[in-house]
Amino acid sequence: MRIEQLGNEDKNMVIGISEFHNSNNLKQEELIQLAASLSNDAITVQLLNGRLIANEIHLLAAVQNALNAQHGEYMLSRSLDVEIIIFASAQRQIGKALDALGVYDGLDEIAVVVVGFDVASVEKILLDLSKQIGKEILPPFPASNERVARIKDHYQINDKEINTISESKAIESRLSALSRCIVSRVSLVAIDS
Repeated sequence: MRIEQLGNEDKNMVIGISEFHNSNNLKQEELIQLAASLSNDAITVQLLNGRLIANEIHLLAAVQNALNAQHGEYMLSRSLDVEIIIFASAQRQIGKALDALGVYDGLDEIAVVVVGFDVASVEKILLDLSKQIGKEILPPFPASNERVARIKDHYQINDKEINTISESKAIESRLSALSRCIVSRVSLVAIDS
């Protein structure tokens, strides 16, 4: 579980990020209802396909860009939770963003973003989610060749881009470089708005 403070000049918000193993085999509708029910105690709760998330920085960049879009009144959607998934997917089209990063039946790796006003409520929501979804994956978004290949393919990032940024051939370094490539694509969604 990672807790960060983000925001703008008007207000700061607390962001909680985690990844859970869907050991209770919750289906798409159950996951959506769970997020909606816990959103009453937060600004928003967003569940995403964890298989296409590079790391926590990827999600923090998406949340910061979504908050900026909300504050700057250039949101592509009507809600912060959808805006987060738009930026995380680096897509301008809501349908494509949901197809890529939305939760679905049989999804094993659930990424979670909670946006709230205080640390205690964000931590409580993350703990409630863990009880209902399954154990937290530690470390979240673990580095593997399969994860790198899957994410490279989805975001259309080539080895040349990664090698330019990567400090070594180690998988952790390559995943970190991949995340930085994604963050630049996430930011481009805002520029194109």
